[in-house]
Amino acid sequence: MQYRRELNSGNLLNSTNSILRTISSFKDDFVDFVFPKICIISDERLPEGNSNNFIKDELLEKLELVKKDKLVLARAKINSDFFLSKYAFRTDNEIQTLIHYLKYKGFSKIGEFLGRIIGALLLDKYTEELSQFDLLMPVPLFVSKERERGYNQSYHICRGISDAAGLDILNDKVLRIKNTKSQTGLTYDRRIENVKNAFIINDKCKTIVDGKGILVVDDVITTGSTIKEVIRILKETTYSKVGAVTVSMAED
Repeated sequence: MQYRRELNSGNLLNSTNSILRTISSFKDDFVDFVFPKICIISDERLPEGNSNNFIKDELLEKLELVKKDKLVLARAKINSDFFLSKYAFRTDNEIQTLIHYLKYKGFSKIGEFLGRIIGALLLDKYTEELSQFDLLMPVPLFVSKERERGYNQSYHICRGISDAAGLDILNDKVLRIKNTKSQTGLTYDRRIENVKNAFIINDKCKTIVDGKGILVVDDVITTGSTIKEVIRILKETTYSKVGAVTVSMAED
């Protein structure tokens, strides 16, 4: 009798779980029917089985990539021990649209999606270089700008890289103390002046980062003046190996 009660109880639990899964599946199907997932680039409904919620896989595979010789030049320009960027950023191209939605439309999850792509690339093609780094550090926003936006897009990119590559994230360890103007439209010299002394390292973290390998992370590198300034501060105030990673790189 006791066994029969336990058997009935188990059957009831299995039946309940089955009903809950059916309800959940129906709810997801209903939401997808009423609010279908749309490709940000093509404005078309994302096909069933698409790998992400933002861009059709067939378009993702065709995104323009940065040429390797540009990576070498950028690394020297920003004085980093390692540099990687994956996509070419041009006015009105697909990656520019994704970055725009990430920064200005509240789509913070795009950062994690793009970060996982970068993390997978690091694991696949740059295993030896990756082994020299321990920490990810997002380029910080000024406090009021982050409050207005609601998040730091570079931090969300770090989360994606961390998920894929397993590196820890150091947030708020470099502080932005100068509310800089937008770099858009400024000459190279003006960009350098704009971000000069814009960052300081948080004294509380010096012992954490000393002797560690740090990858500074941002969404896009244009002239490199911002990320170069962050790298300068880290190298001048710590004994750290410092590299840089961005999702995209501006092309002429």
